Amino acid sequence: MLIVIVVMGGLMLLALPRFRSVVQQHDVRGARTKVVTLYNQARANAMTTNRPTAVRISGNTALITATLPGGGLDTLVAVQNLYNDYGVTVTSSDSMLAVDPRGFGRSGGTIELTKGSHADTVMIGGFGRVMTR
Repeated sequence: MLIVIVVMGGLMLLALPRFRSVVQQHDVRGARTKVVTLYNQARANAMTTNRPTAVRISGNTALITATLPGGGLDTLVAVQNLYNDYGVTVTSSDSMLAVDPRGFGRSGGTIELTKGSHADTVMIGGFGRVMTR
């Protein structure tokens, strides 16, 4: 019985690094999906309300804002803290991914999500096309 416990413990020690890697990869994918979802929500809102909308990224947080008719900003979703939710670090080439009322992106951008040895990239093209790597 003791031999079985020792063998099982040894096998679990061998599997632990692989399990950690799988969890990190899952967290990076989850954060990527969240970023793409936020951008798609911004596009949908821009087209349905006929207002410029943007995904704003600051540090490891992201939120969607829309421009009000008289000026100013309306926050559409609660601030999404990707580090707290997924443990990822966010690096963005632009702090604002703007969408015009037709649903086209105003400028492109690249968002890199990293956790441990895993990384993923979300690229937004000039017309708002979303690509992932």
